[in-house]
Amino acid sequence: MATVLLIGFGHPDSARLAQELESSAPHHDFGTVGNSVPDDVDAANSVALIWCPRSLEDAAAAIADAVANGLPTIALLHDFAIPSVDLSSGHVEFSFSPNDCAETLRRIELALARARGPVDRDVIRHGDLMIDQDRYEVSLSGRKVDLTYKEYELLKYIAARPGRVFSREALLRAVWDYDYFGGTRTVDVHVRRLRSKINDVRYQFIETVWNVGYRFKSGGDAPG
Repeated sequence: MATVLLIGFGHPDSARLAQELESSAPHHDFGTVGNSVPDDVDAANSVALIWCPRSLEDAAAAIADAVANGLPTIALLHDFAIPSVDLSSGHVEFSFSPNDCAETLRRIELALARARGPVDRDVIRHGDLMIDQDRYEVSLSGRKVDLTYKEYELLKYIAARPGRVFSREALLRAVWDYDYFGGTRTVDVHVRRLRSKINDVRYQFIETVWNVGYRFKSGGDAPG
């Protein structure tokens, strides 16, 4: 549960908005805190929502206080005059009247998402090689690598088990799920294609273990 600090919510219109927000988002804790941020605020899981019908100087002071406490801040303005604040020290978002409940909630969720940062995806990383299993994408040194589906599945399988030696038969069963017509030669063909795309003078991710099969080397640094 995130905390939404309701700052400057003394006007009747602001009280109505606060009530609507609480009813619409019971998964958040809405707390009216007067005109400043409390000392014990959990900045990592909070957002400041500031009602600004007052003077620009008062609004600027409230915004500066929230930003100084490390809070993502949403300022609800009632005309198009923007308080003079330093926007370089934190994230401040301005919302102009009319400030309805649905839009305000969307802004709160976006502010919290920014503060929490990107959600970790299901990614396999080895040095400069990244395999994004959510997006079915592979990149090397930030450059996208185009792979066929089976090339991707083969790389993902061995990269998830670095250092382990796989026979061709084991890879055929694991990646192709059955005794593929043409036998283990198809593994060699796919490994060769993979190497042409991710191995070069700098990287040697896939190694041959003679008379056995293949092994993935984490980091992939080529021998100097």
